[in-house]
Amino acid sequence: MIVLAKQLAGRMRALIAIESEIADATHRQEEEQAIRALEKERSTQIRSFMRDELLVIKTVMNIGRCERGYRYYANSENTDYYEIIHLPIELNKHELMQKYSYYLVHKTEHELADRMEYYTAVSEQLKEGMAILKL
Repeated sequence: MIVLAKQLAGRMRALIAIESEIADATHRQEEEQAIRALEKERSTQIRSFMRDELLVIKTVMNIGRCERGYRYYANSENTDYYEIIHLPIELNKHELMQKYSYYLVHKTEHELADRMEYYTAVSEQLKEGMAILKL
């Protein structure tokens, strides 16, 4: 799986780039038609992946969401207090890929694509996962 993840790194970066364009266009309050065109391009990118590729990308996203190497701690008594707790990532790349793809192997291509298409934090999780896996 890690070999396929390395091969898909460029396409994952392209997905991150299109999401950045969508966010920028939304922030600049561009026309709705331009934003829809970008969203259609994002959807086309996601739908162009094969099932195995979607499985790898979703696994990288899960790693980015769950294995960040840090957690935030907020004190409920003092709302201005936040602490970052650093946690070591103890598993290697192959073990991480195996752990976070465990339940995804039962998903169809359509289910994987739908989850990615309708989820708005794909870029954030992909960036984190790619950084952890050094892709």
